[in-house]
Amino acid sequence: SYYWVPIFSCLSGCRVEEICQMETDSIVKEKGVWIYRLREMGESDRENTKVKNIYSERDIPLHNVLVDDLNFVGFVKDVKSKGHKRVFHELPYIRRKYHKNVIRFFNERYLKLIGLKGTRRLSFHSLRHSFETHLTNQRVHPRFLNYNQGHSQSGEGGKTYLHKIQPDVLKDECIDKISWDVDWKS
Repeated sequence: SYYWVPIFSCLSGCRVEEICQMETDSIVKEKGVWIYRLREMGESDRENTKVKNIYSERDIPLHNVLVDDLNFVGFVKDVKSKGHKRVFHELPYIRRKYHKNVIRFFNERYLKLIGLKGTRRLSFHSLRHSFETHLTNQRVHPRFLNYNQGHSQSGEGGKTYLHKIQPDVLKDECIDKISWDVDWKS
């Protein structure tokens, strides 16, 4: 989880808890596009998928780096073949959340390890901000960006008429425009 969760965040814009609670059955292929189908599951608070708000239920296309370069789909299939329901099954459920250990590791150890701890105000959540800034600078339409990140849509057109952006469209207009200068394979 310490490896995958930050990378997934950089390439999807997902909230950390959305990633940490991911279930193996939520990684599916729809119309030729691999997606993370994020839905609220279950009726109890105990270890069920939760979303922040009604706009947070969405289909998030997986970036080509996750699919082709890093084989995230293969990783998920392997986890599922071992009988695990959640992708990051090793993360404990603490105070109705899964992300506590990932956040602690990233904020307290990893940022220090790479020399960024204390140089400026950075945290795991900075990845989400960087994702949004990067795509805004790529001139991605705010509707695509807001939908992808699970934000409410502004205006009557967004709130009343916008229900679901198709994964192939969201991939073309948003996800494929993510281009960090990183050699992901190494």
